[in-house]
Amino acid sequence: MTQSHETLFQRLMQTKQDAGLDRDALRQSILQNLERILNSRAGMSIACESYGIPDLTQIVNGVPERAREIERALEKCIREYEPRLTHVEVEHVPNAHGPMTACFKVRAGVSSGKSAEDLWFETVVVSSGRVRLT
Repeated sequence: MTQSHETLFQRLMQTKQDAGLDRDALRQSILQNLERILNSRAGMSIACESYGIPDLTQIVNGVPERAREIERALEKCIREYEPRLTHVEVEHVPNAHGPMTACFKVRAGVSSGKSAEDLWFETVVVSSGRVRLT
């Protein structure tokens, strides 16, 4: 069985002439899924209590000593709910976007068919706890 590089929803919505994602579309698909995952809070899904991440407002609002704990939570969540990514590493980048944000660099590998490549995303957590990926 071949591994798909699209989310289940994308595969269900896809037409037959539309099969397969190029590298940029794959990256965009992963980015969209990560935004959905990382903007969900653990315990809020009735179907899956562990889906999402803990509340990040404490780290943004002046508790930076929790950065390593948040790194581990982000890594665990990405590994569990974005199976297209491998070798996930999350690193806190202090004061990258100002005092009321927390920035994390996400590096991971993705395999598309016979080739593999590294991807990285910048994750910015704003004071409300919302996560933006670029």
